[in-house]
Amino acid sequence: MRSAVAATAMNHQQARVSPPLRWLIMGAVGLVVAVGAYVWRYSGSPSAQTLGDLSELFAAVVAAVSCAGAAYKASEERRAWTMLALAATVWALGMAAYAWYGITRDHVYPFPSVADLGFIGYAVPAAVALFMFPQRRQNLSFWLRTGLDALVIALAILFVSWSTVLGPLYRAGGAVLTQITGLAYPIADVLILSLVLTLGMRRPAGQRMPWLLLGGGLVVLSVTDSIFVFLLSAGQTGLTGTPLVLGWMAAWFMVALAPWVPRSPAAAEVRRDVALAIELVPYVPVFFAALVSASVVLSDDRFLFTTGLILLFAVAWRQVMIVYENVTLTRDLEAKVAVRTAELAGLGAIVQASADAIVGRSADGVIRSWNPGAERLYGWSAEEIVGRHEEVLVPADRREEESAVLERVRWGEQVPRYDTERVRKDGSRVPVALTVSPIFHEDAVQAISAIGQDISERTAKDAALAAARNEALESSRLKSEFLATMSHEIRTPMNGVIGLTSLLLQTPLDETQRQYAEGVQGAGEALLAVINDILDFSKLEAGKVELELADFDLRGLVEEVASLFSLTAHGKRLELVAYCRPEVPALLVGDGGRIRQILLNLASNAVKFTATGEVAITVRSTPEDAGGVTIRFEVADTGIGISAAARTRLFESFSQADASTTRRYGGTGLGLAISRRLTEAMGGEIGVDSEVGVGSTFWFQATFPVAAQTQVAGQHLTPDLLEDVPVLVVDDNATNRLILQSQLTAWGMRPDVVEHPRSVVARMRDAVAAGHPYAIAVLDMCMPETDGLELARLISIDQTLNDTSLVMMTSTMQVDVAELKQAGVREWLTKPVRSSEFYDRLMRLMAPKAASAASAASLTGELAPRTVAAASLGRVLVVEDNALNQLVAEGVVSKLGYEVDIVANGAEALQAISTIYYSAVLMDCHMPVMDGFTATEEIRRGETNGDRVPIIAMTAAAMAEDRERCLAVGMDDYVSKPVNVTAIQDALTRWIRTQPAAAPMLTMGEQAQPNGDGSVIDMERQAVLRELGPDDGWGLLPAVVRAFSQDCPIILEAMRRAVETGDSPALGQSAHQLKGAASNIGAVSVAALCQQMEDASSTGAPLDSELLAQLEIELDRATRFLRDVLSAA
Repeated sequence: MRSAVAATAMNHQQARVSPPLRWLIMGAVGLVVAVGAYVWRYSGSPSAQTLGDLSELFAAVVAAVSCAGAAYKASEERRAWTMLALAATVWALGMAAYAWYGITRDHVYPFPSVADLGFIGYAVPAAVALFMFPQRRQNLSFWLRTGLDALVIALAILFVSWSTVLGPLYRAGGAVLTQITGLAYPIADVLILSLVLTLGMRRPAGQRMPWLLLGGGLVVLSVTDSIFVFLLSAGQTGLTGTPLVLGWMAAWFMVALAPWVPRSPAAAEVRRDVALAIELVPYVPVFFAALVSASVVLSDDRFLFTTGLILLFAVAWRQVMIVYENVTLTRDLEAKVAVRTAELAGLGAIVQASADAIVGRSADGVIRSWNPGAERLYGWSAEEIVGRHEEVLVPADRREEESAVLERVRWGEQVPRYDTERVRKDGSRVPVALTVSPIFHEDAVQAISAIGQDISERTAKDAALAAARNEALESSRLKSEFLATMSHEIRTPMNGVIGLTSLLLQTPLDETQRQYAEGVQGAGEALLAVINDILDFSKLEAGKVELELADFDLRGLVEEVASLFSLTAHGKRLELVAYCRPEVPALLVGDGGRIRQILLNLASNAVKFTATGEVAITVRSTPEDAGGVTIRFEVADTGIGISAAARTRLFESFSQADASTTRRYGGTGLGLAISRRLTEAMGGEIGVDSEVGVGSTFWFQATFPVAAQTQVAGQHLTPDLLEDVPVLVVDDNATNRLILQSQLTAWGMRPDVVEHPRSVVARMRDAVAAGHPYAIAVLDMCMPETDGLELARLISIDQTLNDTSLVMMTSTMQVDVAELKQAGVREWLTKPVRSSEFYDRLMRLMAPKAASAASAASLTGELAPRTVAAASLGRVLVVEDNALNQLVAEGVVSKLGYEVDIVANGAEALQAISTIYYSAVLMDCHMPVMDGFTATEEIRRGETNGDRVPIIAMTAAAMAEDRERCLAVGMDDYVSKPVNVTAIQDALTRWIRTQPAAAPMLTMGEQAQPNGDGSVIDMERQAVLRELGPDDGWGLLPAVVRAFSQDCPIILEAMRRAVETGDSPALGQSAHQLKGAASNIGAVSVAALCQQMEDASSTGAPLDSELLAQLEIELDRATRFLRDVLSAA
């Protein structure tokens, strides 16, 4: 009801002139008075003429702008105000030309001139505009009367104009063009005056004020023009510097105000005196024509005589039509009264027989009629209630509401049916459904009808239904609360079954026993998944789920979800992409785990139900006023699609789009229901857009606070390296191209995207020839016609393209590294590509180029070559490919007071050492592209001046042959992983300070061993990580845990494939990589098992799947333990 009150208040305000409009009117009047005073005092002077010309131009421009604004806001009158804006613009152009003549020719105005085209031509769009204003539907008689009125007015005005202006001009003769121009002015004025008076008579009462200003302005303009022509023909000059300018100004200001004056919200009844005045309007020009005829001799002017004769005939015809209309109206009125009386009698019988309560009220609420249905419903008889105010029926607590409804109806609004209450005669209340309608008489609300229906029975049924629903909901809540409480008791034995089955599979079993045990394990895991879904849903129904509020990395979360499905998608030959738009904040505050759960549900369904094509996970954001941001997640696929009927029940519990879906794909049908509940718990919404046979887009969105931004540890390279770098993207998938283009553009690069590889080499040659070669080319591995590897070979063998670095995107982790290197590929990434990893690879490629092209300042600021900053103990280069190990090594070395640079392989180390002086190098031995052994040999080969940089091996290998190999290639010392602060400090202090010529015996760091007490994680190692990095009590531990959790699934999957394919070298490499990460984080049992697998692979022993299963169990224990640690952080 508040909206109704507001609407009513707004309607009342429309009837008053708003303060801004009042100020505009006062300003216009003030300007006219000021200009009038000046031209009155200095009439005809050059300054007065200049002021007059510019004032007229200003007034016309104001009118054009005002009418254009009205056209923009209006609906029915848009075309009319547009044409009036055009008319004012045409006149203003003519005035501009006229003012130019005055300024440039010392106020000697040619006649005729270009200016006259504007002064006369405006009449055409103005006349069209007058016809375009909406008119009410009328009968033929009305339009005949209107045409006759127009004829009378036009003839009378033409008679007067010919007698005063047109006739003398015509008889004066002169140049043809001058005579035609002079005659055109009064003819245009006659046209405008006739239309204004004729059409103004027929305007509705509520629109007469705007029409009065508009028509009055055009009338003043026409009269002023006629006077101007008359005086000009009489030989007067300088007329725009006389008070005549006030006519033009006032005319256009009136036109400018016309669209904005308030209009009546409802048409009022026309008073009798006003109606009489309107009918007499055509006789006003006839009266002036009669006065003028007394001063002329009609027989001397044939045109004037003919015009006067036709005018008299038209006036007489008009009088005859008026008499005819009156007689017809009287006769028709008698017939209508009889018919109306019969209709009212019929309606009265219907009203009296109606079971509903029908009440008629006056506009101010006084009851005027009361049918028997109202007597039965309210208990009042007609004699008791008629004449009383309706408030007697309205409960006191509902009177404000009813008053608002009554006010809306008074203004002619049709109020929808609504439920309320009424008071009976005995004081009891009765629920009723009311339909309240206005009763109009000649466009004005004269009375109000109210039809009331007793809804007591329906209200009772609704109350009973609501009670039954509440009871059912309470029963469901109690059931869900019971299941949520029993969550632990149900899950514990299931975990026991699965765990014991896993242990059973590690014991010696024959083939049949193993088949049975694996069947039990698979069935148990499937049953646990179903139980988890049911229990999660029960918790949501019972309101037991509490959302956490913690900072989380949205990009990392989305990319992690995509990586979990990468192998499944690749197995189905699907393109899987994940992309957060650049504007999405890096850190948000919310329950990242629950968001991950929703995304997993949606992505799992997308991959499951898509046979061919692609699955795309995209995230975009919209800033909110309160400092938060609305995040929209979309998971789009090219799968089977969902029909409109199925979408209505898609998010319901235990429901899938089709019963056959459950049989074919499995599942409980709870995933989307859980997602909907979680989304609603976050205050968001979830939905789906789908087309059968085309695909589906599931989306959900919610608003999150933005977390305080923190700098990522180890990020030394500045984004300026990528600024304005040209890069070529070659990918046949449109979604991938769009995502890569958006990412690269957000990083300041200049990407060109190409769909077909056949034109790539030619395009790259053209770029080189134009002097803008591509610095980087990003190639997709799997493309039709020419695959990425073949394209890379073609690019590499072209000597002109040697400066372009190649990056390969592949959908599989099983890549032939040697083949990629041979093809000239510098970097390769596995889809779905993590944006952070992609960014790091690009920075890695550009850093050496920036260093060699400009100086080492891109990496080290203003550090001069072969020097060390005085503020630190020295600069140390860490060569390590594992992100977790990079993080730990950087924290340790920085803590010891050294400056640190990080590179990811031996090739990058060579490039860094060639431009920057390093006090020492910490070198990992096993890395892609170029390992530590080869890099050391290359470094030693390039040291010709005896300036030897200390190189300290840093690897997870602890075997004697590794130690001997380090010495053999020229390394100076050896530190084992996990990185020990004391060992690193001793090694750096020893080599940076003493720089001995001969290498001492290598010192072995402490190798991580399983704890004797059976603990999962070495807590001493945890304490070391807490001491490194930020001084917040946690140090590097949270970042290291997150990096470990992200890397382990990928490494473990590579180990599984190596065992399945019998690839011992690949298994040894993956075991070595996982051992280093586990040792750094203190997962001693995992590290020990990785050491066993690495040893077995190096000796060529058969690959042990049981050992791998044991490793998975230990890794799961370590990961869960670390996750608990991270949640505490």
